[in-house]
Amino acid sequence: MKSLAPVVAAVLVLVSACTAQKAATYEEIKALLQPLTDGQLIDCLKEKPTNCPLAVSYRDMTVIDDELADRKHPDLLIGACRKGDPHQRHHLLLSLRQIDDPEVVTFMQSMAFADLLDQESEEAFIALNYLAQRCDQRVLARLNRRVPLGPRAAIECASWAPIVRAFGRCSYRAAAPNLVRALRAPCQNINNAAEESLQSLFPGACSQTKSIDEEAGCYEKQLGSQSN
Repeated sequence: MKSLAPVVAAVLVLVSACTAQKAATYEEIKALLQPLTDGQLIDCLKEKPTNCPLAVSYRDMTVIDDELADRKHPDLLIGACRKGDPHQRHHLLLSLRQIDDPEVVTFMQSMAFADLLDQESEEAFIALNYLAQRCDQRVLARLNRRVPLGPRAAIECASWAPIVRAFGRCSYRAAAPNLVRALRAPCQNINNAAEESLQSLFPGACSQTKSIDEEAGCYEKQLGSQSN
């Protein structure tokens, strides 16, 4: 009978290797970021960092975004965003969108309404979304014209749901017709957000409906009665 020692040894090596390769948790990476300066963290967001002490395996952009947001130094992040590379700028915007500060509002307005900025770009969308959550009427009007109701809704589902919800929370009644159409959008998140917004705009109305078609028809009647 052959000895099992080589097999056992091979299994132990395999287990050891798998353990060594186990990805670090969010909390573990967050702890590694604590000693780093803001400047080092900002550099870690570059496409090709030059002064980032983190190993590639620990360079989790989401954790870095959150850490910079928690430190709340918007002036530093805005300055870096203005001169950063596209990859770095994207993540700095994701940090800034977590900070409620007048300086950030002003900067996001400059991003959202810059004449030369592609309003379909992801950078513009982050800025518009940030301002929509603060009930900026110009932004809500712009986004209301772009609510995805067809096939795009399934692709942009998660990113648009907070905006659709903001229409109701901000009492933006001009969005009501789109909200009714959004009840049938191919995205459950948008459907739910539209329903919440409509309930905010028309308190107590259409609460007893039993289907989407019935609910949409009920709200269409509400809109018709208010336009007369």
